[in-house]
Amino acid sequence: MKIKTKKCKQCKEPFVVNPIYPLQYICSPYCAVIRLQQSRGRTAEKESKEKTKAMKIGLLTHSDYLKMLQTVFNAYIRKRDAELPCISCGTQKNVEYAAGHFYPTTYQYLRFNEDNVHKQCNKSCNMMKRGNLLEYRPALIKKIGMERVEVLDNTRHLHLDLSIPEIKEQIIIYKQKLKEQTLSKAD
Repeated sequence: MKIKTKKCKQCKEPFVVNPIYPLQYICSPYCAVIRLQQSRGRTAEKESKEKTKAMKIGLLTHSDYLKMLQTVFNAYIRKRDAELPCISCGTQKNVEYAAGHFYPTTYQYLRFNEDNVHKQCNKSCNMMKRGNLLEYRPALIKKIGMERVEVLDNTRHLHLDLSIPEIKEQIIIYKQKLKEQTLSKAD
């Protein structure tokens, strides 16, 4: 029988493999004990991280969940409109873009309305010109039509109070939409 040598997975030293145990990957009982202790340590560390994560989730407030939803929603809008120019000024420059709200997020009913939010250059239109609404409205009418803009106008003062389970559901929906947009852009 041929003598086979392997490198120990623990100490990295070569060792002769016992022909009875051809799948052996540890050179000695000493290395086996050390490897077992390290794997148990990793398991305990993993359990500790999972407990910490569960505790953090338990401490999240309604406001925290709204921020999470806003982040996912905005990412979806930027991905959805990635090929389009800025809704306000029409630039297609290589600048940072935002999900610009026609009616600001203080209008809770329209905060997560896809007709109300479009890709907008972040520094120029969204921040410096506070949304550049004089240019935004005509471009919005051209993009979605006057009827849908009137719906936004007529519903902006409605109140929307999402519960935490509803917000979690919306987060899942927009993560899925973002994933679908990413996959469709890759094709």
